[in-house]
Amino acid sequence: MSSAVSETIAGEGSLLLISFLFGIGLMMLYDVFRIFRQLRKHGTILTAAEDVFYWFCCAIGIFAMLYQENEGLLRWFVIGGVALGMLFENYLISPWTVRFFVKILGFFLGILRKILHIVGKPMKKTHGFFRKELQKMKKAIKIGLSKE
Repeated sequence: MSSAVSETIAGEGSLLLISFLFGIGLMMLYDVFRIFRQLRKHGTILTAAEDVFYWFCCAIGIFAMLYQENEGLLRWFVIGGVALGMLFENYLISPWTVRFFVKILGFFLGILRKILHIVGKPMKKTHGFFRKELQKMKKAIKIGLSKE
């Protein structure tokens, strides 16, 4: 009997650990949204839509985790484990990772903007040249059609 109790407690302990790690993963997913929001400002409607999408994914993920790990039974310590994992990541890991990735991605986006600016200048001139030539052709065709 002691062995069965130990297995049950070990199973619930591993479920608590899985839920804690799952909570960390959920907040890391939200950090992706935070990073993109800092790189490019979002309006209220887009932010709300992203949050609804995020919480919908969280609900599905938690349900799937509960279904796979605990045969779909809702255990409050699992919800507590997810919440603790989310709080742990939000206050101890997130401030550093978001700041780091915003700087790194901002640096590479700045380089990409410069490259596109350099490449874009000749393309703009070429576009302007062809646009003027097409307008001349259009005008010539109109004149030709109006003479008939």
